[in-house]
Amino acid sequence: MARAEERRKLAGMTKFFQGERARVQLALLTVQLGYGVYYVLTKAAMTGGVNRFVFAVYRDCIALCLIAPMAYFFEKHLRTVMTIPTFLYICALGFTGIFLQQNLFLAGLSYTNTAFAAAMQNAIPVFTFIIAVVIKYEVIRFTKPDGIAKVIGMTTAVLGSFVMCLYRGPILLGEETVPMTDDGKSVNDMVEAHGWFASKMLDFGFDIWQIGALCLVGNCFCMGVYTNLQIPALRRYPAPISLAASSISVGALALVVTGMFSVAKASDWVLSTPGNIISVLYAGAIASGLNFTLQTWANQRGGPVLVAIYIPLQTVFSAFLGVMILNDPLFLGSVIGAILILTGLYLVIWGQRLHRQAKERECLAVPFTAAAEDIKEPLLKPSSDQRASSSYGTIPRK
Repeated sequence: MARAEERRKLAGMTKFFQGERARVQLALLTVQLGYGVYYVLTKAAMTGGVNRFVFAVYRDCIALCLIAPMAYFFEKHLRTVMTIPTFLYICALGFTGIFLQQNLFLAGLSYTNTAFAAAMQNAIPVFTFIIAVVIKYEVIRFTKPDGIAKVIGMTTAVLGSFVMCLYRGPILLGEETVPMTDDGKSVNDMVEAHGWFASKMLDFGFDIWQIGALCLVGNCFCMGVYTNLQIPALRRYPAPISLAASSISVGALALVVTGMFSVAKASDWVLSTPGNIISVLYAGAIASGLNFTLQTWANQRGGPVLVAIYIPLQTVFSAFLGVMILNDPLFLGSVIGAILILTGLYLVIWGQRLHRQAKERECLAVPFTAAAEDIKEPLLKPSSDQRASSSYGTIPRK
C-alpha cells in the first residue's frame, strides 16, 4: 500500500511538470535563480579587480557566440532588408540596452552590494511603463480604478527608488566593509582616480553608496528605454533573436572602443584567476544566453505580466546568496525601498489587468449591440416545406 501511494504521488508530480504552465513557472524560477547567482559572481569579480569594461566585453562576446547561430538558422524567413531607419534603431538599442545599461549596472554593483542591486532591478517594469505612458504606448484613465492603481503604483515605486538611493539605515544582516581593489586601493581612491562622473558626484557631497544607487537608477531607466524602443524596431525588423544579436554587436563594439581608452593596462584584459573566468563565462552563457532564451519562451506562453511577477525573486535569491557567500550587508533602507518598489510594481500590474479586462468587456459588448440593431430578418430562413407545413397551424404541446 505504501509503495502504491508513493507511485501515485510520483505520477501526480510528473503529470504536474508535464503541463505547459508548470514548465513556464519552472523556467521563470530558473531565470531568477540564474540572475541571483550572476549578481553574486559579478560582485566577486568586481571586488577581485576585474575592469567593468573588460567584464562587459567578454560577457557580450560569449552571449553573441550563443545567440548569433540561433538567429542565423532559425530566423531566415523573418529577417527583412536592412534599411537606414532599422540600422538607426539597432544602434539606439545597442547604445541604451547594452552599452549604457551594462556600464551603469556594473558601476552600481561595484559601489553597492548584490542585494541592493537586485532589489533596484524591480523598478525596471515601472520605469518601462512610465516611459510607455510618456510616448503614448500606454494609456492611463485617471478617472477609472485601473488608472488610479497605475498612478499610485508608479508614485510608490519612484518613492521606493528614492528611499533606496538616499537612506541606508542600520545593518540588518551581514557586515559593512570597504571594497578594495587588487592594488590595495579603496573604492573611493579608485573612483577619484578613474571615474570623472563619480569624482564630480563626490565633489557635490554624495557618498559612494549614493553614487552606486544613482548608477542603478540610470540602469533601470536605460532598460525602460530599451524595452520601448524594441516595439518600433520589431515592426521594421520582425526577427527578435536577430535584433538582439545585432544590438549586442553594436553595444560590444562601443564597449571595446571605450575600453581601449579607459583600461589603463593591457594586462587588465587577461583574466588571471579561475574565479574571474568562471564569473565571465557564467555571465555570458547563463545570464545572457540561457536566461534570454528561457525568458523569451516564457513570455510567448505566459505573457509579460507573468514574467514581471517573478522578477522580485531575484532580490530574494541574490540577497540570501550575497549574505551567505560574500557577507554583504543588508540595510534597513534597502528593505523599505524594495517593499515600496514591489508594492508599486504589483499595483501597476493590477491596473494593467483591470484595463485589459475592461477592454475585453467593451469588445464583447459591441458586436451584440450592433447585431440587435442591424439584423432585420432571421439568419436561417425557413424552407418552402417548412412554410407550407406552418400554414396548417401549430402543433399543440402535449
